[in-house]
Amino acid sequence: MKRRHLLASVAALGLSGTSWAQNYPSKAVRLVVPYAPGGGLDVFNRPMSIKLAELMGQSVVIENRAGASGVIGADVVAKSAPDGHTLLSAFSSQILQPHVLKSVPFDNQRDFTPILEAARAPIAIVVNPALPVQSMKELMAYAKANPGKVGYVTAGSNTSQHLTGLMLEKVTGAQLIHVSYKGGGPALTDLLGGQVQMGILVLGPIMQHVQSGKLRALAVIESSRAKAAPQIPTLEEAGFGGATMPDTWIGYFGPRGLSAPITRQLNGWIQQASQANDVRPRLEAAGYEVGGGTPEQFVDKIRQTNENYRRIVAAADIKPE
Repeated sequence: MKRRHLLASVAALGLSGTSWAQNYPSKAVRLVVPYAPGGGLDVFNRPMSIKLAELMGQSVVIENRAGASGVIGADVVAKSAPDGHTLLSAFSSQILQPHVLKSVPFDNQRDFTPILEAARAPIAIVVNPALPVQSMKELMAYAKANPGKVGYVTAGSNTSQHLTGLMLEKVTGAQLIHVSYKGGGPALTDLLGGQVQMGILVLGPIMQHVQSGKLRALAVIESSRAKAAPQIPTLEEAGFGGATMPDTWIGYFGPRGLSAPITRQLNGWIQQASQANDVRPRLEAAGYEVGGGTPEQFVDKIRQTNENYRRIVAAADIKPE
């Protein structure tokens, strides 16, 4: 039933939306990024917004609406007019929210029109080099020997980053201190400054700091290594497969009721932008793995991601808060 809701959103107003698509866009497009500037979504969307503006013939304005681990920004889009002039760029952790929060002001399955899974955005576990560890096993041994003294930063509570920290505690018995931010940008600043020792963050914004030695990468949280940093092992390879997360993706959504012609047009433009010769190399150098596909394929990805998160939350016995 939920999959039918999503497919209905993709197909909604199919023929009647043709005239809309012919005149679209008629004004600047607002791209809501539901985290603070400087984080993984923001870094991905800066070059994308410039190229999209060229393709669409209208300005594409990024609006950072941070708060509640992405919920506030997503809710802005859910309540916007379905005319294609307000869009959402979100991480897959948006699909996690209903599993870990008692109340979310929208229904992911009903209130958005899926447009495109644009990229995979691997997340890495990194430490400040001042912490005397060289591997995940050393890190967790240190955390167990120093209970309550190892803090880790994430882009927000109730994200896949936070869930990884909870799962590491569950499978190892270590006691970690979660330090939540309204985005990866401010979290990274404090990690580099040594205010905290450990971070679970999107690889894109931290890649340059790993390469320069300002941060030490110990693992990626997904099931396969990052193409841009193949030297970083997965959690399973590092001996902590029980904390592995579903692939972290970046997707684009419109509000419920976005017409099929506009959805298809946006899908094409976003893929063109990400594949452009002056965009794709920049994204891939930062650690993003550019994707593509149809809105229908994105619907299937959302369904799969939802089931994976449901299973992990149940296994971890995490209660909505």
